[in-house]
Amino acid sequence: MSQILLTTFSIIVTFLVLASFIPQIRHAWRRKEGGRVSLNYLQLNLICATENLFLAFFFTVNAGEDVPIWAHAPRIALDWVNLAQFIGIWILFNFLFVLAVYYSSISRAHKAKRIALYVLFLIISLVPLMIDATTDLFCPSGKVDCTVTSRDPIEFFMALHANILQPVTHALMVLSFYEQARQRTLDLSVTGLKLQSSIFFVSAMLWTFRLHIPWELVDTETPLTPFYIRCIIWLQYVKFSAGADVIFAIGQCTLLRLILRDSCFEATHTATERQRLLESPQESIENV
Repeated sequence: MSQILLTTFSIIVTFLVLASFIPQIRHAWRRKEGGRVSLNYLQLNLICATENLFLAFFFTVNAGEDVPIWAHAPRIALDWVNLAQFIGIWILFNFLFVLAVYYSSISRAHKAKRIALYVLFLIISLVPLMIDATTDLFCPSGKVDCTVTSRDPIEFFMALHANILQPVTHALMVLSFYEQARQRTLDLSVTGLKLQSSIFFVSAMLWTFRLHIPWELVDTETPLTPFYIRCIIWLQYVKFSAGADVIFAIGQCTLLRLILRDSCFEATHTATERQRLLESPQESIENV
């Protein structure tokens, strides 16, 4: 696939991914009721979106051209489109979370705890990256514009997030859908769920082509080893982007199915009661 065509597809997918949040935002804004949407559902997804943005920002901005992994070296337009998708998702989840907290019926102390928890996660994720991207604070003494391999604290943060926090946040995303499914009333936009369950799945399939994966590191001397190493490399550098999209698409599809099932049950129950009310006068006349 040519670079221009791939970039064009990526821009379209990014636009559709971000636009798929609009029905849910409109739904929440019009209802102005945060109690029916699980705050755990929104906060856990927000934490996962923040973690994904951490990794995407590190590979695109902080790593620079010294580490040609995930992003191309030198950077091309496609890399910035990829980063823009993560930034957009993060902003929209922030908006939904703030909206839900504001209209929620929980106490102010509980609201403050939830916001403080998220701020704490920002301090150990995006804040160090922003400082590193704008200053030479993490460079060894007397050096400026040093390579990422020389900035030990950032290397440590990267290893911590990639090896420990990233798999945990994916597990938290799965938990978020369970938290939302436990709600007595699943007050989510059906249109939004339909769009997101399909668009995010398409986005997940496209990530393999959008990223720069260092296939040249694969040893081609033996027939079996290359395939094994290719799988490991793919999982290392694609799983946090494609994996998150797949989990989110499946989760939204599951919530959609639950809402449609409940709606069908309510419609059937209402029709049955109306039928009984219509038949009651007739039965009374026949009894007379």
